[in-house]
Amino acid sequence: VVRTKERVVVDDASAPGAFPSDVYFGQKRVRSVLCLPLLKGGELIAVLYLENDLVPGAFTPARCALLALLASQAAIALENGRLCRELREHEEKTRRLVDASFIGIVMVDTSDPALRVVEANDAFLTMLGYSRADLTAGLSLPGLTPPEWMPLTRRQIAQANAAGSCEAYEKEYLRKDGARSAVLIGFAAIDGSTAGAFVVESDVAPEVTFF
Repeated sequence: VVRTKERVVVDDASAPGAFPSDVYFGQKRVRSVLCLPLLKGGELIAVLYLENDLVPGAFTPARCALLALLASQAAIALENGRLCRELREHEEKTRRLVDASFIGIVMVDTSDPALRVVEANDAFLTMLGYSRADLTAGLSLPGLTPPEWMPLTRRQIAQANAAGSCEAYEKEYLRKDGARSAVLIGFAAIDGSTAGAFVVESDVAPEVTFF
């Protein structure tokens, strides 16, 4: 089944001469056997093996057709589960990298006119004097940025969404205590609705390459 991607039906595995050297069939006294490939887009996802040790010919054509339909749904479910698992693992790895970075990283919902902050690492929050509770309560890019810097910020975000990234530039952020913090910042598009900013305080690391 793995080799041919075709189902195999054995009406009576215990019939004389059917599988004389197979230890498993001999010990279990298996009668009917059905083995189905679980396929998605022609790719083998898994194999479904069923057996009946009571009667021969248990897997009739009608039953096989029904099981084949169920197998196709099972293949989709297994593949979706694998993709979800891989996505979670990727997100966890990304989260660990972001959290461990000494560079401030903030992610902004660019589909939201308010440019809501959807995530930020501790380095960014500490830089501006905010806590994770403040992030949960709600932060936005306009709320963190002096008004005179917003036109340039919006242009850089638009460039990042159009080209994938923008050149690093200097600007200021508003700290929670009202003071201003000069930073070097670059935006990169993450997906169709999110942009990520990589932020470094200018007096900490004045020379940074963004890519």
